[in-house]
Amino acid sequence: MLLFGPFRFDAEKLVLYNQQDRYSLRPKVLQLLAYFLANPHQVIKRETLLSDLWQHGEYREAALTQSINELRQALGDDAQQPTYIRTLPQQGYQWICDVKAQKCARKRLKLVLALCGAAAITVGTSIVTSSFMEKVEVQEIQKSALLILPMRNETGVQANAWWGYALESVLKEHLQHTHQLLPKSQTPELLKLPTEEQPSQLRLTLKPMQQRFLLQAKLDSRHAEVVVEHLDQNFTEIAQQLLFMLQGQVARRDDHIEPSPGLADYYRGLQALNEFGPQLAKPYFEAALILAPHHLPSQLELAQIAWHQGDITHARARFAALDITHASTVLQARYYLYLGAFQKALGEFSQAEKNAQSALIMAQHSQQIELIASAYQLKADVAWHLLQWQDYTMAMNAAYALVGSRSFAYSEAQRSFYLANPPAAGPQGKSQLNLAQSKKVLSHAIEYYRQSKDKIDLAKSLFAYGQNYLVPVSESEKSLLEALQIVSDSGNLHFRMQVLTYLGFYYIQLHKGEKALYYLNQVEVNEQFNSAVEQLNLLKAMAFMDIGLTHSDMDAIQAAQRQFNVLLAEPDTSVMTRTNATLLLAWTWLKLGNLDKAQTLTERALADYQRFSINEAATYAAYTQMYIHIMRGQPERAISLVDLDKNKDAHLMLFYSSIAAHMTQNNALEKKSTEMLSVLKNSAPLLQQLDEYKQQAGRRNSIKQIMLLDAPYSVYCQSKWVLE
Repeated sequence: MLLFGPFRFDAEKLVLYNQQDRYSLRPKVLQLLAYFLANPHQVIKRETLLSDLWQHGEYREAALTQSINELRQALGDDAQQPTYIRTLPQQGYQWICDVKAQKCARKRLKLVLALCGAAAITVGTSIVTSSFMEKVEVQEIQKSALLILPMRNETGVQANAWWGYALESVLKEHLQHTHQLLPKSQTPELLKLPTEEQPSQLRLTLKPMQQRFLLQAKLDSRHAEVVVEHLDQNFTEIAQQLLFMLQGQVARRDDHIEPSPGLADYYRGLQALNEFGPQLAKPYFEAALILAPHHLPSQLELAQIAWHQGDITHARARFAALDITHASTVLQARYYLYLGAFQKALGEFSQAEKNAQSALIMAQHSQQIELIASAYQLKADVAWHLLQWQDYTMAMNAAYALVGSRSFAYSEAQRSFYLANPPAAGPQGKSQLNLAQSKKVLSHAIEYYRQSKDKIDLAKSLFAYGQNYLVPVSESEKSLLEALQIVSDSGNLHFRMQVLTYLGFYYIQLHKGEKALYYLNQVEVNEQFNSAVEQLNLLKAMAFMDIGLTHSDMDAIQAAQRQFNVLLAEPDTSVMTRTNATLLLAWTWLKLGNLDKAQTLTERALADYQRFSINEAATYAAYTQMYIHIMRGQPERAISLVDLDKNKDAHLMLFYSSIAAHMTQNNALEKKSTEMLSVLKNSAPLLQQLDEYKQQAGRRNSIKQIMLLDAPYSVYCQSKWVLE
C-alpha cells in the first residue's frame, strides 16, 4: 500500500482510497497514478508517458491530457498551485508529493506498470499474490480490439433482422470478457481505414437454405457455419455454438438453454427503434412486457419512448417504477443515462448532473467505451447548461479521448447556435470542436447508414452534418431537410422538435426570417420542457428581428422587442437566454437609432457575459459597444475595448478597431488591426468598406459615412463567413 497525503493506493489492485472511501476511476487514470507513484519527484516527459501508457491510438495526446485532468480532479489538485502533479512547460510532469511505501510495494508497482504498458490495448491488469509478500505472480489480461458488425440479412425478409440484434447481444455478452469491443457507432469510420489498419471484425451473414437458414460467421481467418432450423429464441444456443467453432472447438449441443419469455418481442422492438423510430417500436416493447412483466430493458425503452413522444407524466411513472437494484452494470448505466437526459430536457439540471455521474460510474464498471463516452457527453451537456465551463471542457475532452471527434459530431452540434451557445460554438475559435474531422466522420456515417436500414442513425448523422459550419450551405440545407423528413415519420416528437428548432435558426442565419418562422411555428413541445420552450421563444423573437433588420420592417422589429421583453420579464428565464435577449434587444434599438437604450442594454449584456465567463458572446457585446462609441464620435472609448490577442478571429472587432484607430490617427493600431483582419477568411467585403470609408471620409469622420459601415447585427448569421 502506498501512502500520500490523505490517500492510500493499493499497488496490487490499482485501487485508490481516501480513508474508507474508494474512488471509481478509469483504469488508464489509475495506471497513470501508479506511474507517478513509482517515479516520485522525477520530471517525466509527455513523450515518455505516451510511449509507456498510450503506445498506439489516434487520440492518445488528448487521452493523456484528459487522464491528467481526471486524476487532478479526483485528488482535489490545483494545476496552478499543485500539491501532487506539477506541470513543467516544455518539459512534462512531476509528482511533487512525498510517497510512503511498504518494503515491496514500489517493486511490485513497477512490475504492474511494466505490464500495463506492454500492450497496445489493455483494459485491466489482474495481480495475484501469494501469502508471502516477497513472491509476486502477475497475470496480464490483454484484450484485443474487436468490431462486431451488424448481421447481414440475406433472407429477403427484413422482419428477420431482429434475430441478428438478439444474436449480436449474446455474442457481445460473451466476447466482452476476452476482447475490447469497439463501439458500434464507430463502424462507418473504422471501415474507411486501410484494410491493414482495420481492427479485427466479426462478420455475420444469414442466408436462406431451403426451409431453413444458414448462419455464417467470419472472425479474421476463422470461419464457422451453423444451420438454423427456425428464427426463434434459440439465439443464445446458436451464439455459443458459433463461439466454440470459431475457437476451433467442437460445438456443444448437450446444454439446452431455456429462453426468457418476451425476448423476441424486445429485440423486434430494438430493430424497429433503429430502423423506424419509437412509433413502431413501442408496441413490441409493450408485447414483451405482456410475456415478461418485469423485463427491465423493455421497461427502460418504454420510459424513454414516453418522453420522446412528449408524454412526461407517463415517462416519470415508468422511470419511478424501475427497480435496478439487481440489474447489470450495463443496464444501470443505461438507466442513469436515459433518466439524466430526460431530466436535462426538463431543466432539472441538478438531478441530471447526479445521474450523469452515476451513469459514468456504472459505465466505467462495465468498461464499455460507448457507454463511458455517452456518460461524459451527458455530463458536458449538463455542465454547459449550468455554465460550468471547466467541467464542460473536461467532460468533452474525456469523450474525445474515448471516441474521437465523433463525440462532438452528435453532442457539440446541438450547441452550435451562434449567439446562444458559447463557449465552444460559433464560427470563430473552435478550441474544443474539430469541425473538419467531424465533417469527415459524419460524411462516412451518412454513406454507411444510407446502405443500411438504420434510418434513425442516418437522421442523427444528417442532422449533425447540417449543423457543421464547414459544410457548404447547399449541402447543409438538404441534409437538415432530409433529417426532418425521417424524424417526422418516426414518432420521435422530441427529435423532430430539435430539428425544426435548428432549421429555424438556420434560416435566420441566412437572413430568411419568414422561412425561419415557418419551421419554428411547426414545433410542438410540452411546456414542461423548459429549455426547449425558452429557446423556441428566443428564436421566434430573433426571426422577427431578422425580418425587421433585413427589410427595415418596423412592425417586425416591434414584434421582436415585445417577445424579447417577455423573456426578460420572466423570472425563470435562464442566465444565458436573458443575456442574449438583452443584447439582441439592444440591436433592435440600434436599428431604430436609439443609441442611449442600445448602449444601456449592451453594457448590461457585456457585464453579464463577463460575469458568467461567456467569453465568445462577450465579444459580440464588446464590438457592439465599439460601434456605438464610434457612432457617438468617441473612438478613444471604442479603442479601450479592443483586445487583439483575445479577439484575433473576431471580424467586426478588428474592423471597428481599424475604423477607430483611423479616426484617432493611431497608425500603429490601424495597421495591426487591418493586417489581422486581412488574413481572416471572408474578410474582403469588410476590407473594401474600410478602404471606401478612408477615401470618402478622410479625416472628417462624418456620421453619415460611419452609418454606411456594417452594423454589429449584420453578422449574427454564420453565412457571413461560409457562403462560398
